[in-house]
Amino acid sequence: MERIFELASFLSQLPSVGGMELDAADAVKNYCESMNLFDEIRIIPTGTVLAYCRSGKKHAKTLLLDAHLDEIGFVVTNVFDDGFVSVTGVGGIDTRVLSASEVTIYGKEPVKGVFTSKPPHLQVAGEQNKTIDIKDLYIDTGLDGKHLKELVRIGNLVDMNGPIERLQGSRIVSKAMDDKICMSLIIRAAELIKQSGADIDICCQFSTGEETGYSGATTGTFAAAPDYAIAIDVCNPRFPEGDKSREHIDLGKGGVISYSGTTCRSFTKKLVNCAERNGFSYVLKADPGRTGTNAHVTAISREGIPTALISIPLRYMHTASEVIDLSDCLETAKLIAAFVKELGGED
Repeated sequence: MERIFELASFLSQLPSVGGMELDAADAVKNYCESMNLFDEIRIIPTGTVLAYCRSGKKHAKTLLLDAHLDEIGFVVTNVFDDGFVSVTGVGGIDTRVLSASEVTIYGKEPVKGVFTSKPPHLQVAGEQNKTIDIKDLYIDTGLDGKHLKELVRIGNLVDMNGPIERLQGSRIVSKAMDDKICMSLIIRAAELIKQSGADIDICCQFSTGEETGYSGATTGTFAAAPDYAIAIDVCNPRFPEGDKSREHIDLGKGGVISYSGTTCRSFTKKLVNCAERNGFSYVLKADPGRTGTNAHVTAISREGIPTALISIPLRYMHTASEVIDLSDCLETAKLIAAFVKELGGED
């Protein structure tokens, strides 16, 4: 688990709001190159990073492991003379958690700021229960308008601040655990696969654009042309008084394997059987046709790719304080490594 925390500590703090992933992709590529783990790493035009672990076997099949490197955030819509900035959301933004939260604006140089928050003392009757529209929120930079306009322009991207920290036991909290924690477990799985050897090639795909329309996985999967794929993302666990269909999904129970109308049932069943045979913790989940992940675009790439989906339970999704359990990540990394062994033994 310590290795996954180490990886997540670096990856989670990379600014990678949709639209600014190219710098993050370069950083991920450089980081992966420093590991002496991958045989080939390249970035395709959409910014998706493809990192290959070759088996050395002639005519080896390829398993694609996908996790997205982009995160939710904001884009600047206006810069005002009084030092405030207006924004709109990139990806699914919950405005209820934004008031008084800290952000960084990536302009000519990084500018720190805080979302405005109207104190309860100044609110009128009924205002406390009103949902805030993002157009009514502004970022206070503390700068005068002249200086601010030299640094920040319309179109600059804004990232939420949220350092990675340990909670109790194996729980951690950070911004961008969706989906940097899954990138971390994929790298850990690749390390385990390399240690034990494999008869198939592995392509680790760190895709762009998931939060804004799946562009990176669509193009990346086409470029990689794998024989099979596993998309790894996060999912919402149970909540008190929440959806009863999620009662069995919680942190610390292992990865969540999905059956859905857009993933491959027979390939998913092989993954479940592997978990059962090896005693890995996992949970089953039934998803609708589309899962809200890269799995559905991966599955229909080229002539169709047998695709499975594993999700890591995550609390407080799309906030700066996303909570996961490292034990779920380690169990999933071990499951993937064991599954690769079984896939290699099929031919």
